[in-house]
Amino acid sequence: MPILYYIQNSSVAIILIAIILLYVKGQGGRRQAQDSLFVALLLATMAIIILELSVDILSGRTFYGSRTLLTCVTFLFYVANPLPGVVYLLYLDQLHRRWVSIPRGIGIIAFTPLVIAFILSCMSLFGGVIFSLDANNLYQRGPLFYLIIIADYLSLFLGFVYLLVYRDSFKQKDFSLFLFFPLPVLVGSILQAVFFGMEVTGISLAFTLLIVYLQMQNTQANKDYLTSLYNRSLSEQYLQYLIGHQKKTQAIGGILMDINNFKQINDTHGHDLGDKTLRIFSRLLIDSFGGDWFIGRFGGDEFILFRERATQQDLEYDLKNFQESLERFNAKQPLPFSLSVSQGSALKEPSNEIDGPSFINVLDRLMYQDKRHYHANVRTEH
Repeated sequence: MPILYYIQNSSVAIILIAIILLYVKGQGGRRQAQDSLFVALLLATMAIIILELSVDILSGRTFYGSRTLLTCVTFLFYVANPLPGVVYLLYLDQLHRRWVSIPRGIGIIAFTPLVIAFILSCMSLFGGVIFSLDANNLYQRGPLFYLIIIADYLSLFLGFVYLLVYRDSFKQKDFSLFLFFPLPVLVGSILQAVFFGMEVTGISLAFTLLIVYLQMQNTQANKDYLTSLYNRSLSEQYLQYLIGHQKKTQAIGGILMDINNFKQINDTHGHDLGDKTLRIFSRLLIDSFGGDWFIGRFGGDEFILFRERATQQDLEYDLKNFQESLERFNAKQPLPFSLSVSQGSALKEPSNEIDGPSFINVLDRLMYQDKRHYHANVRTEH
């Protein structure tokens, strides 16, 4: 096959994955574990496509150091090959368990193909088990090449079995979609194995990921449409999860925020600027609180945040950091008014057996105490 064929194929796949990555990364908010795993799946696929293209470009080249470079790239390519299948299985497990950490057993099973690929690739450096380079620095398949194919698709097969075992915990559309997921890759790999030189696995996986992403967007009911933060329903579910899995030595941190005078902002400047303000404020929350906090839009101009394993020092430090960010933002005067918030924050200690709605009520009372204090100060100043 001409090198242009490989470049065109790989470029289309890389562009597709890059576009999906840009959309996923631009959605904001603290991602759930499965969202982060989907990003990992995209990155793993892109890395494999780039490595495979590098093998195609370097194969047969004879410049100084080309043999060493081709050996290294081919080694990395085969070591990384099982990664999409590994992440696919972990992704399914997170969809099934939601916020629960990946069990050690699932982790061991998922990463076994990666260990097998590493061992086979190391053996090939000395014995050409799955790949070798001839005297002209041309890449050649080894006599036991089929072993790496088995390792590559072991996790995909395990994911298929996982779906069947836990099918009742998946929505019907999700079940059908992820059952379909390995099929284009499987067909592509068979064609690639039978017809040496044909490369369609990468582009078939890229198109499959695009279909998965579009389906995720179509069925995504957990995000607030305006801010891309998590919505009230998921925020309440997440708090219940934290309470249900709270350890005896760890507290849960909670913050409820409300933008001051937001109704006046809408009435004076219009709803378009009001919506823009909500998006800007959401970005300030994301930038200030980072990945340690779950951030949701609770309704209107109210935002709610939770953090597991929180301390009083964490609350004070993160709120101070946010307040400093807000002051720096206002100093630049990007809006025709200054942003300020009223907030209530508290820790739910393990000894406190209140439920989720009661904890939110505590935050709500504290927030409105702060809001009354804010309005009293405004009246005093005038």
